[in-house]
Amino acid sequence: MKNVYACPHCQTVLNPSVKILLVVRYKKHRGMILLSPQPGNFKFICDSDLRESLHHGALLSFSCPVCSKELVSDQDDKFAELSILTPGKKNRRVEFSREFGKEATFIIDGENIATFGSDVDEYSGKNFFGS
Repeated sequence: MKNVYACPHCQTVLNPSVKILLVVRYKKHRGMILLSPQPGNFKFICDSDLRESLHHGALLSFSCPVCSKELVSDQDDKFAELSILTPGKKNRRVEFSREFGKEATFIIDGENIATFGSDVDEYSGKNFFGS
């Protein structure tokens, strides 16, 4: 069953096709970015000017292409947050690193956390439950 990624603010579906579509900003550069909906796949597509401006550790800003609200996590401002809606299942939350080159994604269902990426161990003490 396909995961549906949505804006946590306006609930707009962000992957109406194959990829997740977001707006990304870094310094004066702004554009669209396509992310893989597969947890652990850190490949992306964006404008070449934006891509060339990025360096390891650059803190990116992601926002919803519909409501324009920033998708920064309430739990940690170095992460972005999306909702995952799966028919017949409890809604989940995905938190992914905003730092370019950091491969760390967490999927939280309220009780459990699934981790993806080579850098997740750096966040082993992180509390994504907000308490």
